[in-house]
Amino acid sequence: MDHDEAIEKVRSILMEMGLNEYQALALAHLFFMGEAKPLALSKASGVPSARIYGILDELVRMGLVLVKPGRPSIYISLSPEDVAENLMAIRVQELERKVKMLKEKADELVKAASQIYLRGKKGMSTVPLLRIVSVGAASLAETRKLYDMAKEEILILSRAMEYLPDVAENLKKAIERGVSVKIILMKPELMEPEDREKQAKILEMLGEHPFTKVVVRFSDEIPIRGCIIDPKKGAGALFLVEDPGVPFSFREAAITFHPSVVRGLALMFSLMWDYKSSP
Repeated sequence: MDHDEAIEKVRSILMEMGLNEYQALALAHLFFMGEAKPLALSKASGVPSARIYGILDELVRMGLVLVKPGRPSIYISLSPEDVAENLMAIRVQELERKVKMLKEKADELVKAASQIYLRGKKGMSTVPLLRIVSVGAASLAETRKLYDMAKEEILILSRAMEYLPDVAENLKKAIERGVSVKIILMKPELMEPEDREKQAKILEMLGEHPFTKVVVRFSDEIPIRGCIIDPKKGAGALFLVEDPGVPFSFREAAITFHPSVVRGLALMFSLMWDYKSSP
């Protein structure tokens, strides 16, 4: 890769990390030059001379470039490691501000919408049979909510439960509240080596406190995956069907709070626990 190609690659990465085109051009060329006067950098990078001073000031304010006062000033690049770290810190701060704003708006929405929710509904109210969400971040968020809702029992069906690290804190809190947890996993000898390795790591986690209170059994068949919460009360469940060969990003999960559906899923779990699984 020649210098021009390398500089272009750096420019592209900097833009992916949030810099605009002129900022990325100037910084990529400053990496190459080490230090430069504004007009020399403008000529090398293609950033218009009328814009180069403002662009360099922006990079200085972001902590990505140093300036040596003089007539004219000389601008010095930080090391790639320092630039990468500072850029990450800037983006994390932005995300934290956005998350804080979203939480505030979420609280406002709940407060405002609660005043009108179902006020205009006429006739009998019914519980929807199912709600569909995509598998991934959305289904994990719903799983955490269900774990947080649980008061008595959580029943889990999974092949390897490789998502446990993403929901571990919520499951820990449920166990610490005294919630009983039962898990049915696929027998490891029936899985591919990669999945067997994932399951082994999860079993190591389940061997640590407070997961030692969890009861695990193994089955030669996992027809659906998901969790069932407080089945005696018909509290809630999330599940997806086993669909070999289809990537998770293309799958959908169903959530239900219909007591009859929850109890039906719990009955299936109970039959598998008693007759189709072993310690």
